[in-house]
Formats: sequence, C-alpha cells, structure tokens
Amino acid sequence: MKKELKWFVFFSSILLLFCTACSDDKENDLIVDWLPEEPVSETRLVDEFIAAYVQDAYLWTSTIAWSSVHPEEEIEPFEFFDKLKYTEDKWSMLTDDMTELAGEFEGVSTTFGYQLIFGRISNLDALYGIILYVYPDSPAEKAGLKRGTCIVTKDFGYITEDNYGELYTAPSLLLGTASYDDGNLVMDSTMVYMFAETMYEDPVNTYKVIEKGANKIGYLCYTDYMIESEIRLQEVFSEFKLQGVTDVVLDLRYNSGGYAQTARILSSILAPASVVKGKDIFISQEWNDAYMSYFKKNKIETNEYFTDTLAVNMDLSRLFVLTSEYTASASESTIIGLDPYMDVIRIGNTTHGKYCGGVLLSPEVWDESTEEWVAVEEIDNWGLYLMVYRFANKNGITSFTGGLEPDVLVEEDYVNLYPFGDERDPLLAEAISRITGEPVVGTRSAKSSRKFQPERSISTMKKALDGKMIDTRPLPKLNK
Repeated sequence: MKKELKWFVFFSSILLLFCTACSDDKENDLIVDWLPEEPVSETRLVDEFIAAYVQDAYLWTSTIAWSSVHPEEEIEPFEFFDKLKYTEDKWSMLTDDMTELAGEFEGVSTTFGYQLIFGRISNLDALYGIILYVYPDSPAEKAGLKRGTCIVTKDFGYITEDNYGELYTAPSLLLGTASYDDGNLVMDSTMVYMFAETMYEDPVNTYKVIEKGANKIGYLCYTDYMIESEIRLQEVFSEFKLQGVTDVVLDLRYNSGGYAQTARILSSILAPASVVKGKDIFISQEWNDAYMSYFKKNKIETNEYFTDTLAVNMDLSRLFVLTSEYTASASESTIIGLDPYMDVIRIGNTTHGKYCGGVLLSPEVWDESTEEWVAVEEIDNWGLYLMVYRFANKNGITSFTGGLEPDVLVEEDYVNLYPFGDERDPLLAEAISRITGEPVVGTRSAKSSRKFQPERSISTMKKALDGKMIDTRPLPKLNK
C-alpha cells in the first residue's frame, strides 16, 4: 500500500483559490509519506500525522526547530500539537472528533439555535448569558427566546464556569430567563423548556428594506458564509434590486467566517459592476516558501477573482458594514477585498483579526490494490484544522493582527439589544444617519446604561473556531 495522506478539503479558511475545479483524482492530492511501516500506538500515529502536515504545509513551518521534533517519543497529541504551533496562531487546532467539527463547519449541528455572550452576576459565583441572536426556525425561536433575552438559570440551578457549556450541548433545557430593568436583572415569571434539534442554522438571519426619504436602504444580517445560503443571498439582493435599494448595510457583527466561494459571491454581488465585468482581483494568498515556489514553477494562480453575479449585482459605490470583535476571517476578506474598489464604511468595533486561511485534514491512505482512499482506522476520527496561508487584498493589505478598526466607533450595548433591523439599534442608526445625512435620534447608547462586561475567562460564543473560511477544492500534489 502506498502511503499517502489525503487532504480532506471540504473545509478551510478561504482556501485553494488557485484551483479551477473540484476533483477526487488522487493526482490532485498532496502526497505525504507519513505512515510508519511497523505497528505503532495510536498516540504515535496521531503525532506522526501532525508532524507530517505541520512540516509540509503549515504557514509558519519555518519557525519550528524540526531537529528537536520527535513524534516517536509519543507525546500526548494535543500537547504535541500545541508545542509546534506558532505563538501568534490562535486558530489552528487538533480534534479527536472530526465528525462534530465537520458538522460545525457545515452549519449543521444538534443545537438550540442561539448564540450567547456571558457575563458574571456580581453578588453570586455565577454566570448569565445574553442571547445575541437566534437562528430562524430553531428551538430557541420556537420557544420565544429573542435577541437580548438573558438566561440566568438552567434546570433550576445557577450557570457556572463548570456547566455553562450545557447551554449548547445538553439534549434539553429548562431555562430561567430575565430582562434588564434600569441596569438590573429582573427574573421573568415563566420558564422556558426546549429540546435540541439537528438542523441547518440558516445564516440569512434578517433582511429588510428601510425607506428614508429618497433613500431605500437594504439591511442584511448575515451570520455565516455557507454555500447553502448562496441561493438565499441571490434572492435577497434580487428583492433589493426590485425595490430600488440605493444603499446596503451589511451586518457582520457575529459572522466569524465560512466558505470562500460564498464570500467571493457575496462580494461580487456588492461590488461595482465594472469590477465584476473586469474580473478584478478579489483576494490573493501567500503560502509557505515551498508552496509558493511550487505555484510559481507550475504557473498556478494564487489570486481569486470577482465572479459573474451581474444578474443580481448591486453596482454599489459604497457599502456600510457593521462589525464587532466576532467579525472574522471570511467577513474580513469581504471587507478588505472590496476596499480597493469602493468606499467600505465600517461601523461598530474592531474586528477579530483573522488574516490567514486554513484547511481541515483527516488521515487516509491510498490503497493501490483497490484504488480507494482508506481511513487509518486507529485514528480515523482525528483531524487538523491547519493554517496554510495569509490572504491579502489587491493593494497588499494583510496580517492585520490587531483586527480592522472601525471608521465609526459605536459600542454594542449588550444591556439594550434591539432586534436586527430595528432603527433604534445604535449601529444601524449610525449607518442610516450616514446615508441620509440626518442625525441619529431615538437610540440608547451604551453610555446611558449599565456597562456590560463580557466574561473573558470563558468562551463567549458557541463556535470555537473564531475566524474560518471554507473551500471544497483539493490541493495539488507537491513534489519536493
């Protein structure tokens, strides 16, 4: 059996933009001779798998002292991987449950269908959650939970650092909810009971047309770049065009990324028509030295270009984008990719700062006798999410490690959250004011209420992968 490892590339962070088509042909796969000939332990197998691909394709492989890396020493895999990671790499990760991780990337999971941010109750050793949003047709929406609802208890007990994860993973929940009154939490009189469901979390959360005088403003809250949402996006913008929308407000406050293809399509819908017709550069990539040499030698593109969306193209000269610290990766590529061609006005807070793309890898070997890919059974549910390149826009803007700062700083007021598309929302109100030239009125700013302090000691949102872009196309064979 020839020892090869298949790149499982159905997920990544704006990956493989140079490829022209998807294929299962093994000649399009990257060949890495990694599997030991002799029987070895599961730990050794995982460590060998990690070492082979970190050395081969990792963006920061040159920072690693490879003479001191010894997978045969059988170090616990998560510890082994953490020792190899570049100090500034906050995104690459190892998993021992590829199935669950794959589902999360696809937007399908067993879920209650909400996203939370957590705060601490000052007079108790307890946490509480604020619902940032609910997905359409989710158990949370069906139970009447809304953006801004506070969750104070679960199953008659307080929420703690030990059990808060059950708000996402439990099969069912009995929740005690509360709302803010003059900066204080006031318990609701009824409790909420719901069961988790396996569902696709539709990222086209809210859209509407807001009419202000001569201005027709198309507002879209978009929470994940998912391929399945592309038809919905085209339907939304077709409706915007039909209604004569003059400006667009794209709400990416809680969008941590998704498929590269979808980011390119959405950006092509929003871009000036001349840019789309000219197939100008949207994003380019820089891989490690070995890959860049290979691409140059084989004349392989490392650019991605705007694609034909002229049927629904908005032909905008400016775009208003609402941002926060959760705006990441594919969202950031949309912002910087469009920036050279139009006025992209960022309103809100500094983005996450995910400037690199990754690939999800799973261990398989090619069986020449059957001409099939075969999983390495001992470690078949392990996998890597590995950063393999940094991306840049046409003007070379990249490595924005501190995130993209807003043009207009407007703090999210978590104590007073309005529904998406509500004109009282301070971020949306600011965008409307910039479009119409009229002052912002009728909104509550964070300064006028109790300042919410997110609990930074725990993960504030369900998605562990803050900053992802995803692509389905295979890597080429790299002959080194």
